Amino acid sequence: MKNIFSFILTYLVIFSLYGQHYYYYNGEKQPLELMESKKYVLVDKNIDQKGFSELLQIKSDQIDEFQSSYLTQYLQSRPNINREIHWAVISDPRKPNLLKQLTNYYVGPYFKAESGKEVGLTHLLYVKLNSQEDIEVLDSIARVHHVEILGNDRFMPLWYLLACSGKSDRNALEIANYFFETGLFKSVQPDFLEDNIFACVNDLQFNTQWSLLNTGQNGGTAGADINICPAWEITTGCEDIIVAILDQGLQPHEDLNNILPLSFNTEAGIPPYGNHGMRVGGIIGAETNNSYGIAGVSPDSPIMDIANSLMGVPGSRIARADGINWAWQNEASIINNSWGSSVQYEVIDDAIENAVINGRNGLGSIIVFATGNDFDNSIAYPSTNPNVIAVGATNRNDQRASFSNYGTGIDVVAPGVDIRTTTLDDGYATVSGTSFAAPHVSGIAAMILSVNPGLTQQEVRNIIESTADKVGGYTYTLSAGQNPNLTWNSEMGYGRVNALAAVQAALPTISGPDYLCSTNTFTLQNVPVGSTVSWSVSPTHLFSGSTSGNGANASLSPASWGTSGQATVTFSIEGDCGTVDSSTKFWVGRAISYIEGPYEMAVNTVENYFATGNPYMGITDYQWSLFPSGYHWIGNQGTNAITLSFSATGLYSLELDVVNPCGARGSEIGIYVYNPWEHFTLYPNPTSDILHISMDLETRGRDVDLDFEVSLFDGQGRELIPAKQAHQEASLDLSRIPKGFYYVHIRYRDALLRRQIRVER
Repeated sequence: MKNIFSFILTYLVIFSLYGQHYYYYNGEKQPLELMESKKYVLVDKNIDQKGFSELLQIKSDQIDEFQSSYLTQYLQSRPNINREIHWAVISDPRKPNLLKQLTNYYVGPYFKAESGKEVGLTHLLYVKLNSQEDIEVLDSIARVHHVEILGNDRFMPLWYLLACSGKSDRNALEIANYFFETGLFKSVQPDFLEDNIFACVNDLQFNTQWSLLNTGQNGGTAGADINICPAWEITTGCEDIIVAILDQGLQPHEDLNNILPLSFNTEAGIPPYGNHGMRVGGIIGAETNNSYGIAGVSPDSPIMDIANSLMGVPGSRIARADGINWAWQNEASIINNSWGSSVQYEVIDDAIENAVINGRNGLGSIIVFATGNDFDNSIAYPSTNPNVIAVGATNRNDQRASFSNYGTGIDVVAPGVDIRTTTLDDGYATVSGTSFAAPHVSGIAAMILSVNPGLTQQEVRNIIESTADKVGGYTYTLSAGQNPNLTWNSEMGYGRVNALAAVQAALPTISGPDYLCSTNTFTLQNVPVGSTVSWSVSPTHLFSGSTSGNGANASLSPASWGTSGQATVTFSIEGDCGTVDSSTKFWVGRAISYIEGPYEMAVNTVENYFATGNPYMGITDYQWSLFPSGYHWIGNQGTNAITLSFSATGLYSLELDVVNPCGARGSEIGIYVYNPWEHFTLYPNPTSDILHISMDLETRGRDVDLDFEVSLFDGQGRELIPAKQAHQEASLDLSRIPKGFYYVHIRYRDALLRRQIRVER
């Protein structure tokens, strides 16, 4: 028989995993950086801020926050749940070990998230079940770790709210990660305190730019924006990607400092001819993080001024065609056109064709046009030209703007209602129109080319269209638009543009195995021409040989047959627009799975045991076994969660083998099966007045649960003395109980013990 006490080593290994700080979102690890000097504390409701500061021997002003708050009213709470929470935040870098004396308090650390923002770990966590039948599993595993189930959400009943306390064996982050890694739940996340004043840049008026970050302000729908903030983490544009604006002209502005000195005036007058061009320019290129004004979509992409009055003057259409031709001949990568014409002109069509064929040294310039503001079910020329990206407008709720022209030929939509932007004379204004939807798309096109300047104009267009979000509740139909492989709607085109999805789709892709069992190669596909590529992999201890190098191929080998873990290979592509990274995650070696469940259980009871593990490990099979055999049964064999019962006391070894594409790996724990009655003595029996119930001295000296519940029933099953809680010992007053036979019920751990007693008179 294998060593049944090897479970101790397994237990230590499990806990060693929690030296890494991360949480899970959509199944992916999100890294956290620990902050030693700041803590969240769950405070006793009977202590005030003064008393708390005296307990810590600090001044009250050293407590950052001391508050009470309430759980959501829509929590379908369990009985006797107190919805009021008392909590504090302590931050004192002079005393980083200040809270170690609070041994009976729950204390959660603060972290820095990837965004650089501080987040504090509360005592709460959220668990989403696969189905309501899983509540028994959640109950079982929560009890093991002394975590309380507060209730579930009325609107989303599969979501449960749980609470840690000073009695919990881990903090909420460690508990959440462990629960998720069992593979038994759909989602598990800890609750964090954070500053919810949403902004990813410090521009003073950014909170009014719902098109860039819609938090629901002014009656909007949260998320009904172009998703620019995470896209900026990848790129904010590039000085080599020029966006030409064919409009009424630009002038220097406090928030628009990237206007190229190279410009073209298509008419004889002196531009700017009006405010329209400045309003378009601010949306594309306003400077970010300068503590005032607004933010542009692609602020590091230079703006080229192609001035035209946009008035109905003789020769204005060929002048606009000249502007398009001049722009692409002078290295404009994108040409924004927030104007239309009620008459179609072949001279304009020819200029557009010249740009998409010959621009960017044959890769083609991207031409963007607004669909028009005529409340019409047909889009305006020149947005009807099949070589351009035709852009309609949406409002802050992802609905088509009432004025926005739509119908055959519309490609995508972008925010175009109540858009904050720049004006002449260092001013700002809020404007509406498809004219202000189009520059959002032009800015995204500039971002795409900033990470992959070798894309053709058709590839850029395909990326913008294929990554657009199908929003608004509209019906999108396959092959209804120009692209037969995409779904399209006559009001929304291929959908509302998504900057992050578009930029990510433009990054070169990585091919390679999902599971690295032996030496294999990861390759960066579609490397931009003229760029330099290097690569690295982390964590390095999982590999033998090189863990970094140059070139588009990374040959990797596991460190040993026993090596296991999740890894990330990152290719860094350095070009004229700087360096961008493309990464992919994969699993190295065999799966790691540990057994979770009680190390002790009562004979003839049922307990649940779980195997940790996540989908990214690629586990395909679970095989459980017990030694010695013949005194047990296993339910749900072959799954990651079993039920287990024993008919005889003793020491047992529960073993598990898990299989993934790289092979099998085993783990085990020891289980002590006991007879619960061995713990209790009832005396005197028979009795005439007081009956004593006591745990034996051996049990008291062991590190086991010393709490139990005791009650009294008659032979008909009627409860005579209600259940009462006891610790180590209890007594029942039977002086008023008539003579006869009765039954004492003791509920200890998960077992119900029933012992007959006799009352004499």
